[in-house]
Amino acid sequence: MKILLFSLVLASSFLVSCKKAPPQYPTVYSNDGFLEYSKKFNKQLKDLEDKDIQIYIQKHEEDFLPTNAGFYMTRTEMVNVRNVKDFDTIRFNYQISNMQDSIIYSYDDIGNQLIVMGQTSMIPGIEYGLKRMSEGEYAKLLVPSSLAYGVDGDRKNIGTDEPLVIEINLEDIVNYEK
Repeated sequence: MKILLFSLVLASSFLVSCKKAPPQYPTVYSNDGFLEYSKKFNKQLKDLEDKDIQIYIQKHEEDFLPTNAGFYMTRTEMVNVRNVKDFDTIRFNYQISNMQDSIIYSYDDIGNQLIVMGQTSMIPGIEYGLKRMSEGEYAKLLVPSSLAYGVDGDRKNIGTDEPLVIEINLEDIVNYEK
């Protein structure tokens, strides 16, 4: 009897296990609402920052030029014909202010920087600005939050979605023949 019961349980388990499972289809989620909200929010943020930057430009004497990277920069003198390129070792310093000209981080707070371009993590606005400068130049950048610290800020003194004024002195391009 035990053998018969065991055989019956074993046979029924084979029959059940051979049954083909129905296909599982991916769950479809609709993100259209979020994507539309995100596009609208980012456009409003960009428009607001552009307005703040234009107000800053109107209140100051410097000659700011728009760049194709999405920030504004004072006209550089282009004393040298050689601009900074990736893998150049450069020496520079900079300070960061808000749109009301309150210094957030001074030259002394940040200190002199010696970096290899393209090999250091820095905000994109500074990197793009340095690549448009040559040795010995000074430039002032008006950087939207998307090219600065973005939605996180720096989690210390720079708030979320804050456009910045960055003043840069490119002291030296260290590793090329003059």
